[in-house]
Parts: sequence; structure tokens; C-alpha cells
Amino acid sequence: MDDTQPWRRRTLLRRAGTGALALATLGAAGTGAASTVPDSDAVADRSGPGRDPSADASAPAAALDRQSTVSAGPSRWPQFQADPTNSGYTETLGPAEGSTAWTFDTGAPGQATAAAPGTATAGEDPPDDPTDNVVSSPAVVDGTVYVGSNDGHLYAVDAASGEQEWRYGTGTDPESREEVMSSPAVVDGTVYVGSHDARLHAVDAASGEREWAFDADGAVFASPTYRDGVLYVGSQAGTMYAVDTAGEEVWSASVADRVDSTAAVVDGTVYVGRWNDDRTGSVVALDAGSGDEVREYDARGRVACSPTVTDGVVYFGDYAGVVYAIDTGTAELVWGRQLGGPVLASPVVVDGTIYAGSFGETLWAMDASNGDIEWSYATDGQVLSSPAVTGDTVYVGSEDRHLHAIDRETGQGRFSVETGEAVLSSPAVTAGAVFVGSSDSFVYAVGNPGGGESVSATPPGETDGTDGSSSTPDTGGSGDAAETTSGDGAGFGVLGAVAGVGLGAWKWARGTDFGDGRTDGNAD
Repeated sequence: MDDTQPWRRRTLLRRAGTGALALATLGAAGTGAASTVPDSDAVADRSGPGRDPSADASAPAAALDRQSTVSAGPSRWPQFQADPTNSGYTETLGPAEGSTAWTFDTGAPGQATAAAPGTATAGEDPPDDPTDNVVSSPAVVDGTVYVGSNDGHLYAVDAASGEQEWRYGTGTDPESREEVMSSPAVVDGTVYVGSHDARLHAVDAASGEREWAFDADGAVFASPTYRDGVLYVGSQAGTMYAVDTAGEEVWSASVADRVDSTAAVVDGTVYVGRWNDDRTGSVVALDAGSGDEVREYDARGRVACSPTVTDGVVYFGDYAGVVYAIDTGTAELVWGRQLGGPVLASPVVVDGTIYAGSFGETLWAMDASNGDIEWSYATDGQVLSSPAVTGDTVYVGSEDRHLHAIDRETGQGRFSVETGEAVLSSPAVTAGAVFVGSSDSFVYAVGNPGGGESVSATPPGETDGTDGSSSTPDTGGSGDAAETTSGDGAGFGVLGAVAGVGLGAWKWARGTDFGDGRTDGNAD
């Protein structure tokens, strides 16, 4: 890769104005378009009296204090995006260089995907997707990596050696394996994972034996979120479920036409994205005890993104290509920013900075209080993988067939590791290692997962020798910049959703070509 090429530029973008004009301009911008807003030397404080949304928004100690014991640590990344808040953060440092320790093959590339998310055109059945073999994001607990595959199995793999410990087949019988795109949650010796067989499965972590299977009303693409003895998960029939660890339903609630979003559970509230057939969407807040709707946070387009919540602000993206920061108590918009394409990956907020990927082939770092761009890192493919953030590095996959490691402060690339196909899976980080799945059917361990010498065989893709870094900052602003908008109102509303996305933009988002014959999909 040539770092002098335009798509490898690192840009420091100008501050953007706020207020009614900016909000109105964003309303006119189509998906993937950068809105035009007036210059301003300062961005107005939209935090409301007595509260700064960036203050301690995600200070590691404070965030971990609020989380349950099933959060990330040196030897564990126990569920999607590390913990029940979808923080995507660990204090543990991952690998500093891009050597591949081992690869584990879950099945031959070309395994048909009968119901890949996001591939349907209105009125049609989803086409087969032949390459998305490991969309599931790994969970890592006490020396074992747990990950789903589209070959219909949940796998347990030794983290140090890459050797299979066991595999568990979903489906109603041994001949009917259904895709496991859901990411596992591992709690107290049990692995919980959803399947396209329309069930939530509980599997003994040591033996791989089934403990129970809970019947949902549709395929379970979303990942289960565990908190305080309850699993929260949605179905692609639009129902949210709360299920206890014995497999008994606590409550269920119909919230949308479809749920692909993995819930964030914070302070007794469940936050999850809505995907509706009329191309509208939002994030809904449900009471964790009853399932009753508490509040709604409007968006312009469908929300497949998994939200994250820190310090009273919910952050998420939508198919209209907007990233939102919305006050959880008042449902008022703190800020919104139009990015270059749909935002399906879950954002991560750490120390006042939000990291978000988009279909615009870019990972963005933004000020969490106002949306100002701090840096951008361009890949050569769409970013559906949700980033994993450590004290010094952001790890993220891309459709460009690479896992990227990016300096958290500067946006400069540290290293990238090539895989055989698109990386839609989200990375899991433990001490000195990062684990991620690829559409080539392999799971990759990068770094030093065993605390000793790297082990195992030649991977189908190897480190490409580039650092993935961006070039000298363009401090003068640029025409390809994503611009900030801000406002006092309660989100963009349903009218804005229809106008902002539009049928043409929706078809574009659904039909985006990944370069390998595959159209749209999204990864948890």
C-alpha cells in the first residue's frame, strides 16, 4: 500500500459550526455525503447545564466500576465488545507487532450463507453469501477462544496453541446446521450464543455439551448481552428477549421489524437498535426488569449498529451514515456527524474520544463532547468490524482483508495483518494478543497468545509489511471531510429519517459491492 495515495491520507478536519443551519443542512445530505456547515472558531457546549458529556465519559476505572464482573481483563474478553455496555475497551495492552501466532480453520471457504444479514432487497429472499464464514466475534476466557462459524458450529479453541478443544453444532438435527453469526458470551462456565436456527444456545464451556436451547421467533444474529444473571438478545423477527441462565424467559417485547443490534445494558436499562421495514430506525431504551419501553432515540435510518452508553450519553450510528450522541435522560441530541456511508460497527468511547468505522472505508476518532474530528485512518475497504481499544492501540478489521492496529493518540498505523478475505468480525484483545475471524473461514491469533513463542502453521494470509499509517496531516481542511452538526432538539425524527435516507440511498446501502461478488452485510 502506498501511503501517499489519497485514500491513505490522515486528515485533521476543521471545526464545524453548530445550530439550526447546521442541523438543517445535515437534513438535506444524502447517505455518504458530507454536510456543509459554516466555519466557527468554537463549538457551542450542548451538554446542558451542570453536565459535561466528555467529563469522565469513559475513564477506564469509572467504566469498569460500573460494569459487571464479566468484563475484559488480561486473560478474558468474555462477550461482544468486552462487557455489557459494549465499551469495546480493555486496560490490557495487546500485541505491538503483527506476527500471526496461529490460524484455525472452521471450514472450507464457500460454505453457503442462507440468511446473511442485510442482503435482502425489498420483497426478495436474501441471497446466499458464499464467503462470510466467520462473522462472529471471538470471546476469550481463561485460555480458550470461543467463536461461531457459518458452518453451523460454535468452536472452542486453545488460545495458546490454536488446537480445537470441541465444537458444538446448532440446528434441530445433525443434518441441519445453521449459521452462527452471533458472538458468544461466556459466564461462569457456560457459553451463550445465538444461531440462525432461531434459538439461543447454552453450552458447557468445558465439554461443549448443550445445557439448554431457548426458542426465539426468528434467527438470532445479534449477540447475547449478559448482566446480573440475565441474557438480553434480539431476533430478526424484531423481538427482544430477557432470558435467565436456566433458559427461562423473563420477558419479551416486540420492538422493531428486525433486531440485528447487540444490546447495551446500563443502570437497569437495555439499549438496542431498531430496524424497520419502512427504512426508519432508532435506539429504544427498555426497562431491564420488565421490558417496558422507557425512551426512544430517533435516527434517520435503520439502526443495525450496537449502541454504547457512557456518562449519560448513548452513541450509535445508522444506515444514513450518521453517528449520534444523544442524552439518555432527555433524548436531546448532543451532536450528530454525517460520515461517508452507513455506520454499522459499534462505536467505542474512551477518555473523551469516540472511535467509529463506516462504509466510507475509514475509522474516525472524534471528540465525544462535540463530534470534532481528532484524526481519521483510511483503509482500502468498508469497516463493519467494531473496534477494540486498549491504552495505546485501536484494533479493527476491514473489508480490505486486513486487521489494522492504529496508534490511539495519533491515528498512525502500527501494523496490519493480511487475511484471505474480508474481516467483518470484531477483534478480541487479551494480554499481548488479539483474536479475530475472517470471511476466509479462519480465526486468527496475532501476537503472543500463549505468553511464549508463537506456535502453529503458515496462515493463508500474512503480515503485509506495511504499517497502514496515514500521511502528514492536512491542517487546512478538505473537501472530503465529514462535517459536524449539533443541535438542541430531540434527535432528527422520523421525517428526517425518511428524507435523509431515501429509497435510492437505501438501495445503495443494501447493494454496495464488496469487490468479491458479495453485497451488504453487517458484523457484530
